[in-house]
Amino acid sequence: MKSTFFSPRGMLLGALGLLAVATECSAMGTANSLLLTQVAKTVQLPTFTWSANGTHTARGYTTKQANVTSVQGMHEDCENINLNKKLSTDFRSDVFGNGVIGFFYKCERISHDTNLYWFTISSGNQSQIDRLCSQKSSYPIVYDSQHGTWFIDEPFDCTQRTAPSNVF
Repeated sequence: MKSTFFSPRGMLLGALGLLAVATECSAMGTANSLLLTQVAKTVQLPTFTWSANGTHTARGYTTKQANVTSVQGMHEDCENINLNKKLSTDFRSDVFGNGVIGFFYKCERISHDTNLYWFTISSGNQSQIDRLCSQKSSYPIVYDSQHGTWFIDEPFDCTQRTAPSNVF
């Protein structure tokens, strides 16, 4: 998974990245905004996108066997997201395939072994967003080398979904 963390000085860009994903940037929708056009091009946002936002939880472990909670890794991941935001240009390609763009902008530790994340995720493929928002989807454990932690994502709670305005 390729990710970009924004520095505190770059939080404006992070917010604009969220705006670009959340407002379904398209060639037509960003024509009057050089900045949003550049953000959309940089993350290779499709012309027409389906998006979802909401929350989800994840648990972090010290090993792939997932038997010991990685308290430090989970803390660092939350802190990093809250300070810098996270834009993942190929989010969980092991589950969804290519083309899913995720923006994570808030994290809260809700128990000793669980973090709660706020997200906006976009794709040019409606079935990827449908799968993301399905409570039946499961996610294999994945290694986060930045925090030395194995994470298991739990189902995503999509509180809002959008489709390209000219699809229906």
